[in-house]
Amino acid sequence: MKKIIFIGLLAFLAAALWQLPLSYAKPYAEKAVKGLKLNNVSGTVWNGEAKQLIANNTDFENVKWNVKPLQSLTSLSLKFDFDIKSRDFTANGLAGITPSKTLIISNTTFYLNASYLNKQIKVAKISGDIKGTIKYAEINEQDLPLIDGVINWKEAAVSSPIKLPQGDYQAIITPDSGNLKIQLSSSDAPVELDGKITLNKEWIYKTDLNIKATDPNLAPMMGLIGQKQADGTVNIKQQGDLKPYIGKLRNKVWAWITKAN
Repeated sequence: MKKIIFIGLLAFLAAALWQLPLSYAKPYAEKAVKGLKLNNVSGTVWNGEAKQLIANNTDFENVKWNVKPLQSLTSLSLKFDFDIKSRDFTANGLAGITPSKTLIISNTTFYLNASYLNKQIKVAKISGDIKGTIKYAEINEQDLPLIDGVINWKEAAVSSPIKLPQGDYQAIITPDSGNLKIQLSSSDAPVELDGKITLNKEWIYKTDLNIKATDPNLAPMMGLIGQKQADGTVNIKQQGDLKPYIGKLRNKVWAWITKAN
């Protein structure tokens, strides 16, 4: 009898939480998660919408989410569909957060206008449309991320600090024996790009890229990048350490994700 009463109580609490209005939970969420601000909310905690979501000074518009209870239980993580429709950034897919604070993303598509990046990156001015698909990704605070996806940058151009006319570029990102491989290519671009970048668990990168200017105005710059071959192609083979830069980036990204969990 006690077990039946206990199960009934749990069912009642779960149902109550499921239907808890988001407007009621909003102040508690903002207090619990540093840098979080929710404006014009509607729906419930589990199936809600915010016309504006601000996380650590990053502004997202029209954010919707729907927690998936069965997938959450079977995967032992909080799983939810999400949909973001901001002016310069849209995304739609499935995400999850595990007890170990690993962010899992799958079956996700996104669109990013380069003007959005200009707000974040002050050293260059770029333009174009960035569209991508993430089949699967696992990201945590310590390890090299596991990513399987494709990114297409259409009509990509740079106007500062150097000028690079429009072109189309693609990056195919795949796991490779514990490393991360990024295959780069271009089409209808002022610079022919072909090759790969590998990144290992220690955040050491290696490049093996072939670059050739198809725009005559850019051809003289190839000599500044490296030794040109007879056909004008420059092969770039370099190695470096990204840990110092990754540390700063992760501190910003995970500051509110870890607190949210």
